[in-house]
Amino acid sequence: MKRTYQFLLLLYPRGHRDQFADEMMDVFEEASAEGRERGWAWSVRFAFSEMTGLVGGAAGAWLDNRRAAAPAVSAQTPARGWMPPELADAQERVDANIAAMVHAIANHQFERARQLSNLEREARENLRVLREKYGDEYGMSL
Repeated sequence: MKRTYQFLLLLYPRGHRDQFADEMMDVFEEASAEGRERGWAWSVRFAFSEMTGLVGGAAGAWLDNRRAAAPAVSAQTPARGWMPPELADAQERVDANIAAMVHAIANHQFERARQLSNLEREARENLRVLREKYGDEYGMSL
């Protein structure tokens, strides 16, 4: 089962493997050793859940990489070209804070994530005020 797990780790993007593979392997081995005492039925369920979770996690990691590589939307792009620059900037600050917070959580930087959460809350409040300001004029009433 350990070899299968190591093989399935190859499904993850290289950067993710370089950063997390050793830790993932250690946790898997520890949980597997604890579970051997519970019998073969538990071991089969454990193996199935771990392997399917690994495949699903790899798919999620690849999607995250694709999202991170996508070009950022700015006030000049068609999607936000109709917005006043002040409003588009506020939306971009919210989006950037959320992306940075997700990245911090994924990398277990929980103190940084909390700081970013506070910044995101402030940016979202600023965005709400601006939407109220421009709401009627741009069809954005709340």
